[in-house]
Formats: sequence, C-alpha cells, structure tokens
Amino acid sequence: MRPTPIPVVLVAALALCRCAREEPPVPGPREAVAPVEHAPHAPRASHDAHAAHDAHEPPLAALTAAAESGDVDAQVALGQRYLRGSAQVPADVGQARAWFLRAEAARPGSAAYELGRMSQSGKGVPADPVEAVRWFELAVDAGSADAMFLLAGAARTGAGLPRDDARAVALYQRAAAMEHPEALQALALAYLHGELGLKVDESESRRYMAAAGHALQHHHR
Repeated sequence: MRPTPIPVVLVAALALCRCAREEPPVPGPREAVAPVEHAPHAPRASHDAHAAHDAHEPPLAALTAAAESGDVDAQVALGQRYLRGSAQVPADVGQARAWFLRAEAARPGSAAYELGRMSQSGKGVPADPVEAVRWFELAVDAGSADAMFLLAGAARTGAGLPRDDARAVALYQRAAAMEHPEALQALALAYLHGELGLKVDESESRRYMAAAGHALQHHHR
C-alpha cells in the first residue's frame, strides 16, 4: 500500500501562516511546501493589511503612554508595532529593540521571543544564532510556544547550539501540546519520513497533521 500523502493544501496554508508572522520556515530536508506566487499588486495589499491591522489596535499615543508608564505588555506591543511598521508608525528596528529590551528588563521572558527573532534574522543587530538561542531559551522558560518551535528548529539544524534531534522533538511536542500548527506539522512530517530519530509511523503522521489542520482553523495566537 502506498503511503498516504500529506494534504498539499494544508501544508501550503501552514506555510502562509508562518509568512504572516514573519518567521523562518520549519527546517527540514523533506518539507515540501507549495510555492506561493506573489500578486502583482502586493505593495498595495500590504498597505491595506497594515491599515486594517491599525484599525483594531489602540491609538499610538495611548499605547506609548502606557509603555512609558511601565506597562510591560504595552512595551512589547509597541516594539512589535515598530518592528513591522504600519500606517501610523514607520518601521524602526532600533525603537523596536529598545522597547523589547525595556520590557525584558522589567519582566524576563516577556520580549525574549522577539529579541531572539531579531538576532536570528539579523534585523537591527548582526545575525547571531548563539544569541538567538539564548533569547529563545528565555522565552521558552516563559512559556512561548513560538519560541519552542524556533528553538526546536535550531536544535534540529545545529544553529547556535549543538545539533540535538531528541531536544528538537521534545520542544516540538511541548509546542504541539499548546496547539502550535507548525510544530504539529513538523512532527507529522518527521513521523512520515522517519526523521529526528523517530520511526516511520503513518498513523502518528496523520494524527499530527489532522491536529495541525484543527489548530490552524481554530487556534489564533
């Protein structure tokens, strides 16, 4: 009997979910994510998306006032707004990092995931996988499923720390328990292809992929 194929639509949808959060893809030699063609008017679409996002966020002045008063959640939110840029706030990675560091100093783990992403991608600072891992570990300790997913990827590829398949699986499983779609997908593919020290198990692969589809539809992070 031929192996049951992974649903291409679901895998592509998970890839789009990653792009929306500006995260690196799941590292893995056999992950076949369908390519996404760019629409000819992408810049306008991006502008419209920012405008729609701004409409659901607190006014910049109110957010800044809260951040200045010491509200850690506001500091993180303000840093995120500067990081991505918007109709209200032009992108400013220096300001973003400053607010993340301020939040992190007040409540360790609150902005560690964002700081890890910046170190991993070289956004606003020189790319440094070791520093990225340090931040991700702090974020994992604070319970961030997204950080678990990215730290698993680092352990899987040996980026910033020794390669460790067992640690990667454990981190994927922790994130999967929190309904992280990409972590569920990573486990589904690992069981399908016998990667990360796991034996091929089509039943487990289908179970994790079904859970990924459910999380993608019903779980909003």
